[in-house]
Amino acid sequence: MNKIEIEQLLDEIKAGALEQYEGIIDHYQQPIFTYCYHMLGHRQDAEDAVQEVLFRAYERLDQYSYSLSFSAWIYRIAFNHCANVLKRRKLSRFLPFLFNRDEDGRNYVEEQIDRNYLGEPFDRIWKRLTAEERTLMILRVLEEKEYDEIAALLDKKPAALRKQFERALKKCKRYLPAMGGMADDGPKSV
Repeated sequence: MNKIEIEQLLDEIKAGALEQYEGIIDHYQQPIFTYCYHMLGHRQDAEDAVQEVLFRAYERLDQYSYSLSFSAWIYRIAFNHCANVLKRRKLSRFLPFLFNRDEDGRNYVEEQIDRNYLGEPFDRIWKRLTAEERTLMILRVLEEKEYDEIAALLDKKPAALRKQFERALKKCKRYLPAMGGMADDGPKSV
């Protein structure tokens, strides 16, 4: 579905043809799921996030202006939602550590989190990236979006995003040898 078709569909929805929103759902459900899955790292969280993002987009459809592509607008909603989930998750991970120690002093909750979330080197590197860096990596690498579209989503200049992307790549490469990966002998350009 191209931009013109999406805008026509949005006009119909805004005019009262609410059943047409199903076309928006069909078009964006999988890409938003992929984005949320890579941001949150869990299938169920991503599925829940997709539902929430599509619902919020529907609720706020009257706030959408055609100056920004609908794709960038809905990804901005997804970014904000995932960032909030990550903040809540960080807080909920911290709170159990204060209270859940057994008589040996071991914290089984912490050990379970280490096994489930930090088991793989990639996960460890990924978790060191900020939500914005993750978004940039996902949209640029997995979604193959241009810097101009990502700039509209993150409200930044394309040149600044290009630099931020390069820094995020260097950050990943810097942590890779420490995680038991291969040293960076490859090219430095992006």
